[in-house]
Amino acid sequence: MIDNNKDIQLMIAIIKNAINITEWFREEGYQSYIKQDKSPVTLADYASQIYIISKLKEIYPNDSIVAEESYSSQLNLRPEKIIQNCFNALNLNVKLNFRDILNYRGPKSERQWSIDPIDGTKGYQEGLSYAIGIGLMSNYEKTLSIIGVPNYNEEGVAIFVANKNHGAQASYGGKKFVTIKVSEQKNINQSFLCHSLHYDEPWVMKLAKILGIEKFIQIDSMAKFCMIADGSAELYLKPMKMDLSYIWDFLPGDLLVNEAGGVVTDLNGKPAQYVQNKCVITAPGLISSNGNFHKEILEAIRNNSNIFN
Repeated sequence: MIDNNKDIQLMIAIIKNAINITEWFREEGYQSYIKQDKSPVTLADYASQIYIISKLKEIYPNDSIVAEESYSSQLNLRPEKIIQNCFNALNLNVKLNFRDILNYRGPKSERQWSIDPIDGTKGYQEGLSYAIGIGLMSNYEKTLSIIGVPNYNEEGVAIFVANKNHGAQASYGGKKFVTIKVSEQKNINQSFLCHSLHYDEPWVMKLAKILGIEKFIQIDSMAKFCMIADGSAELYLKPMKMDLSYIWDFLPGDLLVNEAGGVVTDLNGKPAQYVQNKCVITAPGLISSNGNFHKEILEAIRNNSNIFN
């Protein structure tokens, strides 16, 4: 069972309310925008982050925060009113300056929270898979992560928790938390490969062919890390842009897989490092696996470098 400590219980409650917010917008409708980096963002992203930051600021005023979204001129008076309507409808007591909260990052601290208010925004827009992730770094070490995935494997809302050196747990469809472990599958050609629905690269399928993999799960968001952690799949290959890789996208899933007994490295076999708001890697991609054939995958990459051309 999960450690019944203050941080975990509070974060589980916050994740559940954030999911209520994003699902409210999915039912009521939302506006979509394009950010400067050409990636999509919705009013639900902003509302989810505003709520999460408001709670972290209230509960942990001495902690620092890194988060994906920042205030935009797109958030004029009308969108802010819609966000407030959402909070009121869900009985969430958030009546603050939305601009200030969205941009709040807290004081410099040894404890740093990361927030991804909607991971997999394209999937969210299309009514498909998405996730909400919160991570905690203490003294530059991955310490805690909570991931919420609505309609996970058609089991309803799933909440995943990783607590450093205390393992990984999950609750499916509102049921009690249970310990989760990675798959024991040892044959790579019998494994399931998770890969991205909207952000993939040709080398992923090329490598899969070399490895003899024929079973695939293609979805959005850090839910793929969750599938590795609870044994629903054995391998997740994630192409990355090294200069655009952020802590909020990877820290929660990285810790979750590690605590469930799996392995996460970059394509060179090096663990990711988390520095300020960045996920620092030595090669443009991550491998997340149950660990049983991780070395085999790295060797295949070394012997077939031409797949990246």
